[in-house]
Parts: sequence; structure tokens; C-alpha cells
Amino acid sequence: MKRIISPRRLTAMTASICALAGIGAGAASAAPSTNAVTKTFSFIAKSNSTTRTVVNIDSLLINARCDSSGRPIVFAFTSAGSTDIFGRVFDGFGRLHVFKNTSFTNKTKGIQLSPLSGDFDATGSVLFETSTGKVVTVNIAFDNSTTLVNQNVCTVFGTLIAS
Repeated sequence: MKRIISPRRLTAMTASICALAGIGAGAASAAPSTNAVTKTFSFIAKSNSTTRTVVNIDSLLINARCDSSGRPIVFAFTSAGSTDIFGRVFDGFGRLHVFKNTSFTNKTKGIQLSPLSGDFDATGSVLFETSTGKVVTVNIAFDNSTTLVNQNVCTVFGTLIAS
């Protein structure tokens, strides 16, 4: 009877399978957070409002205000030395506004989350991670005046999940 696989090939194949299993186990070893925090936030203000903090968790700070035309102006900042921030916002016209910064630091001036032009009725998500493994996911929506059944206000609202 002739062998189909030689002992050398069998050893090499076994080593390859073990290496692949080790890579998979390494990637799967990230422990889920057991102390996750979920919060909601709501900002409602008239035109020319002062800036208010709507999110402040795990080194991520998000501020909101209404400009003179009643449009929401939303910025993100960090107090950490090295983070990543990524986001996608769809405005009321269906246009996609994307932002990313893999060098987001406490020296960064801030990243505008609200659309720069177009329809300011928008919704999107922001994903933020620190170099220490803290993660914040923010689902956010904006609405310019008039809103909330013809009130002359702008709104910024949403939810966050933080590790």
C-alpha cells in the first residue's frame, strides 16, 4: 500500500494548521467589556446658542451649539494623547459626509461632526478609540430649525456606548 502523504508533508501540514489555529485564537482573545456604559443625550437650543457639552466620556468630548441661522454646529475633541476617530453622517439630501483622523490627539483643534453644507437634518455614527483600548460609539442626529413641530430651535441628540 502506497502512502498518499509523506511523513514530512504531514508534519508541515500539521504545523500549518496549528499556526492558523494560533492566529485565530490570538484574534479571538480580546475580552469584551463587562462594564459598558449606555447613555442618551439631547441638546435643544435657539439660534446663536452658547456651546454645551453633550458627550464627555473616556477622553471623548462632543460639543454642540446652534449658529445664527439655526443650524447645529457639532465638534469632537479628545483629552487623550493618541486616538482614532471615524464617522459617517448622511444629510437630509442623502449625501454622505465622512471624517477620519488616526492622529486625533489633545493637540487637535477638533473635528466637525455636523455637515458643512447641504441639508442639516442628518444622522450618523462616530467611532472613537484610545490607545489604551477605550472605545466609544456614538449614534447621533442633527436637525436645524424649524423642527419639533415648527419650533425655532436646532437639536442634536443620540445615544452612546462606551467601554
